[in-house]
Amino acid sequence: MESKINNDQILATRLKNGDHSAFEELYATYHQLLYSVAFKYLKSEAAAEDAVHETFVRLWTHRDGLDPIQGVRNYLFKTLKFHILNLIRNNKRMLVKNYEISYNAGEIHQETESAIIFNDYKKAVDIAINSLSAQKKHIFKMKSELGLSNEEVAQRLGLSINTVKFQYSQASKTLKSVLKLLFTFAVIVYKLFFR
Repeated sequence: MESKINNDQILATRLKNGDHSAFEELYATYHQLLYSVAFKYLKSEAAAEDAVHETFVRLWTHRDGLDPIQGVRNYLFKTLKFHILNLIRNNKRMLVKNYEISYNAGEIHQETESAIIFNDYKKAVDIAINSLSAQKKHIFKMKSELGLSNEEVAQRLGLSINTVKFQYSQASKTLKSVLKLLFTFAVIVYKLFFR
């Protein structure tokens, strides 16, 4: 273990001095490990590969700020962690935004083709929501439609905050998988109705 730490420190020093071969060695050493972690949370090969790529790009562009004594391993895993958290947060925002678009668009435009696309999208969202268990559906609607916090939902339903968080997360994952397929249509609808 100590030799690995020392090697990591040596590679950090070399990388800080702009040594491309040190970067390549670090990539070969940590790529698969970082990819495994990213895939565990993102559940997508492409998203996991992108996350690892971004992590290594950040390592190279911020190599001047590396502390050789601390090595590179911790830096890589912290960078990956923040990147994954940002992706998850942004995906949740997209999910809520798409949900709100589908329910708040109303009858702003009457173009036949746009109306068909919008109605198909709204039906898919309704089907996805109705496929949830009663509790998940109720929690999702309370948070998304009523804008209640985890604490408020927990209090109204007599559940723990952790249960509300978990149930909402599970509902979001289910809806995300449906909405991911329809994201292209959501973008079209958004551009037609809201720009």
